Amino acid sequence: MIENEHEEELERDDEFSHEQDGSDDMDHVVRVRGMYNNYFLDYASYVILERAVPHQYDGLKPVQRRILHSLNEMDDGRFHKVANVIGNTMKFHPHGDASIGDAMVQIGQKDLLLDCQGNWGNILTGDRAAAPRYIEVRLSKFANTVLFNKKTTTWLASYDGRNQEPETEPVKFPLLLAQGVEGIAVGLACKILPHNYHDLIDASIATLLGKRFKLVPDFPTGGMADVENYNDGLRGGKVRVRARIEKENNKTLVVKEVPYGVTTSSLIDSILKANDK
Repeated sequence: MIENEHEEELERDDEFSHEQDGSDDMDHVVRVRGMYNNYFLDYASYVILERAVPHQYDGLKPVQRRILHSLNEMDDGRFHKVANVIGNTMKFHPHGDASIGDAMVQIGQKDLLLDCQGNWGNILTGDRAAAPRYIEVRLSKFANTVLFNKKTTTWLASYDGRNQEPETEPVKFPLLLAQGVEGIAVGLACKILPHNYHDLIDASIATLLGKRFKLVPDFPTGGMADVENYNDGLRGGKVRVRARIEKENNKTLVVKEVPYGVTTSSLIDSILKANDK
């Protein structure tokens, strides 16, 4: 019994000495706080920079930039099946064909960078585009003019190292403001409203001449907008949009234009629900 008690005391003393002098076991301990800081920030940075938020220099999210680069790579002046463009884009964007197809439809519906052929859906009604194998696309003349310049482009290796892709496109137009964008990342959200093409040209000329200008959002769906509290697009600014409705007769109201972000389908549903109450 005495020998056993003595051995137990020695073991306890040995454990205590390891805690005091910082044994090798402690070298393998990773504190949760440090792990959270490192891993979470790495993850957040990846989502912010590589997925959800556009770059201010060219106004494009990574998937949009890769689609346009892929179309430029394939460009021969003719239309391409969207399914083929999606397949070629996957050389640069390893996140599935659905995300590429949806992003391409969104670019095409803005009617600026892409010439579209077939059923590309409708931003007014909310109808979806046809399957990628049925619709076709090519770069617009505008896109070919303002987007690309190999001599001034910084190139990066693609995710697997087999191809080169642009870090940003050398855009000669304020594309970020023209198209508008919305993205939700980790701890960060981005929402920039679209602006009128001609207003942006006038503002660009005014900037080059050193003149002051006022720029407010404009929406492709029409409607009325109150920009009194826009605050130059800074945080806390607000824009109130309303439908444009005309009275045809005592029994008929005609909705001529719908607010940005509202479809006729969702508007009809809300009217029916309000009528049921």
